[in-house]
Amino acid sequence: MQAIADEIGHPTVAAVVADFYQQVRTHPTLAQPFARVHDWPTHLAHLTHFWWVTLGGARYLEYRYQVAERHAEAGFTPALLQDWLTLFGQTLRANLPADQASAWLSRAERIGESLRLMHALGHYPDAARQAQATASPCRHS
Repeated sequence: MQAIADEIGHPTVAAVVADFYQQVRTHPTLAQPFARVHDWPTHLAHLTHFWWVTLGGARYLEYRYQVAERHAEAGFTPALLQDWLTLFGQTLRANLPADQASAWLSRAERIGESLRLMHALGHYPDAARQAQATASPCRHS
């Protein structure tokens, strides 16, 4: 994989991430899973770093990404992942030259395929059980 982070540039990666998640917040199917985000500036900073590193840029944050777990906690399904990829592709094409958009989307599609495979094989954490466990108050007898 050719590193394209430097070709795109960090300010552009950050701008694309911000534009995309602004659209996500009003999307008919994607807004609900992302409604759980309460600190958008921090979330966008982490996502910008994630994509910067995924595109071959040097790490500048110490943050442990738990991609499958985070998506499961938010209730993502293969159908939602497809909606995400469709919108992400549109956003990339609107903000980048075709070659850069294609290279970035290719990486996103590989991540999406990995998440779909984990879901199909039953390796995806049980989002419903996790959501219930975190939402239920602790009860003492």
